[in-house]
Amino acid sequence: MKSNSWFYNKDLKPQGPLSLQEMRALIHRGDVGPYDLVCNDSLGEWKAACEFAEFERSLFPAVQVFRPGQDVIEDEKEWVLLSSSESGKSLVQEGPYSVRELRAMLTAKKVQGEQYIWKSGLSGWCKLQDRPEFSGLV
Repeated sequence: MKSNSWFYNKDLKPQGPLSLQEMRALIHRGDVGPYDLVCNDSLGEWKAACEFAEFERSLFPAVQVFRPGQDVIEDEKEWVLLSSSESGKSLVQEGPYSVRELRAMLTAKKVQGEQYIWKSGLSGWCKLQDRPEFSGLV
């Protein structure tokens, strides 16, 4: 009988085994994004975390506080961006930035979709590419 353990992919390496509660905590903090690959050993297949019924969409910081159809306030400076320091040995927080500024930075390729962002109201950091405000630019 299988143990019903969870695994996630980090840097192309499986991490785990984890309990359901541990996996939910990683998702809630933003350590596992909605499109990161996750596997449950009882099912034996890898798929996007958001495809599992055990992980409701509101659990992911990438979709928290966003309501489809609601206007995005483009000029409110509320987003913090994680970037590499000049030495490249650590991460530094930059901002706050507005949605408009971050969109311009994405278009100009000054930031990448894989970079992490956060704003008040989110349970954790998430990738720019996972936030609906920036879809289509990454």
